[in-house]
Amino acid sequence: MTRLRFATPLQVLVMSVVWMAICFGIDYRFNPQLWARSKELPPSAVPLSLHFHHLRCTGCEEEIRKALGTLPWLQGTSMTVRTAGDDNIVGNYAGWLDISVEQIPQIDFIALDQALRQAGYVTSSIQLGGLRHFRLEGRVRHLCTRDGQQDCEPLPDIGTVRRGDRLKWLDSFTTDATAATVMFHVRFQQPTDRIDVKELFAAMDDYGMYPATLHVVATAEP
Repeated sequence: MTRLRFATPLQVLVMSVVWMAICFGIDYRFNPQLWARSKELPPSAVPLSLHFHHLRCTGCEEEIRKALGTLPWLQGTSMTVRTAGDDNIVGNYAGWLDISVEQIPQIDFIALDQALRQAGYVTSSIQLGGLRHFRLEGRVRHLCTRDGQQDCEPLPDIGTVRRGDRLKWLDSFTTDATAATVMFHVRFQQPTDRIDVKELFAAMDDYGMYPATLHVVATAEP
């Protein structure tokens, strides 16, 4: 006859504490935004880094700076050229243009892209950092909503937009047909994390719809 031996109250208590610690650890790892301070003040400036394959060619840097200077929120900002990795290969004139942006609510990535294109330049990467919890709000001229549109193709789901390793920083997106806006919710960021807005441009190109503006929203969600 087999005797059953049950755990003692002390063993049950120890196992409960261990499992609780494991659950808290998992939650802290995958939901860091819930553990951060709820009312963090936004930084006075954020780092914006633009990568160009033609930056250090003769006259290119000057023309790029001139094009960026047409944007009100970039006028008078410091811009520094930096090279990394393959940028340092002989005959390669690529590089990063690092900018410190103080007027965070005025950032408009669509205006940035258009100003550069009008001058004949296109970025290969647009990296933004310095913000832990924020969104990107795009105002659109035409919006197919998810519901109530029998004769209009709805926006794709988040899995389709990501497509492989692209947009790992994107948590979700929502639409507001009344305000004609799309809100891209960014995953909670660590101080050294960067998002690449060019990945979002590529996703919008794939779907064939492009917003008229794309602003940074760092205020608390309602």
